[in-house]
Amino acid sequence: MGVIFSTHDLNRSERFDYWHEVVYRTYAPCVGKVDSTTDFQASVGVSNFGAAQITEVRSSGISYERRAFDVRTGPREDFYAVAMLSGRTMVTQDGRDIVAEAGDVYLYNSAKPYSHRSESNYHCLSMRIPLPILHSRLLNVDELSGSVLRSGTPYGRMVSSLIKEAAEISSSDGITDMLEFSGPVIDMISAAMNRATTEAVPSSSRNQNLLVRIQRYMRENLDDSTLTLASISKEQNVSVRTLARLFGDIDATPMGWLQNQRLARAYADLAERRALSVTEAAFAVGFNDLSHFGRVFKKCYGHTPHTLLGVRSN
Repeated sequence: MGVIFSTHDLNRSERFDYWHEVVYRTYAPCVGKVDSTTDFQASVGVSNFGAAQITEVRSSGISYERRAFDVRTGPREDFYAVAMLSGRTMVTQDGRDIVAEAGDVYLYNSAKPYSHRSESNYHCLSMRIPLPILHSRLLNVDELSGSVLRSGTPYGRMVSSLIKEAAEISSSDGITDMLEFSGPVIDMISAAMNRATTEAVPSSSRNQNLLVRIQRYMRENLDDSTLTLASISKEQNVSVRTLARLFGDIDATPMGWLQNQRLARAYADLAERRALSVTEAAFAVGFNDLSHFGRVFKKCYGHTPHTLLGVRSN
């Protein structure tokens, strides 16, 4: 599988420090702990899968904690769906404590603090999806972290199977453009995660349903540069005050949320090659000023939109 990093040929005294650096660079800055550094062994294979990435880990028991300090000093904007092939992992994020066993898929967000703990050997496949790409597909990304899709459910089996197939495809030498496969796979995984977590929560309140309806309308009209608070309120038959209150309930403003959605869609269009130029991506989501688009994009993601044009898809 792509590039492989392993502790197996290292001296016992070097293994854990080496692995800690691999995790830092491959996933995110965090603090790792093991019962014995001298007995520790681990390996990871890394393959690009279009705009996503697949990693396969075999490891001795270990715990990881990504603290608030790590999030501030080493920001990452990635979402992970992890298919457990063997072993058992305990995960905490967003106040949720879950246990994932062989066959399960657990979900976490590297933009937030989390902890993982495996008390014994484990083997897993992970799919890393940049958060903007997921935000361009789903409204409820923040509700997914710290969740588990069980092996006994259709959605759990589906996502686990898709990750395994993606790993097979990403390791194939004869495929020159992984984007041909990665986009549809991410679409299906996103839909399954959304459906699984939506069905697991109680029925939404009237205000939540209204907010979702308005958000869907806004997402369907990202290309309309004339959208304003007044026009959205009129179209959705709510007052401007109600509109502001609904978004205030999720710690956002309507126009701020709209801009973030536009940026996420532009990011996804560039990363997945649906847009072949920054100009095309910007205009497709309602930005008429390219300089302004470049500034807000860089402020949001830490790099210019042109950077995504240089990212290889295989």
